[in-house]
Amino acid sequence: MTNIFSIDCYFISLLFLVGFSCLLISKNMLKQLIGLEIMSKACLLAVILSGAATNNINFAQAIAITMILIDAIIITVGLSLLVKLKNQL
Repeated sequence: MTNIFSIDCYFISLLFLVGFSCLLISKNMLKQLIGLEIMSKACLLAVILSGAATNNINFAQAIAITMILIDAIIITVGLSLLVKLKNQL
């Protein structure tokens, strides 16, 4: 069982690094927003994995739902700013 958790941790770390590299390398604001989304999904998976590892899945679900809500707000604001910036140029 712990072997599966270590493999999941490696994949979560890889997913976070992909998002972080997308955030650093890209100069396009939309691609940076996508990189931020990938990083937040990796954090969400890490929270769920830690909840499953400690047998405290109810708390992990509550935190995950809160993270999804905050993530949706950030994406909405970011995309609206991108549209407004595009209309001004």
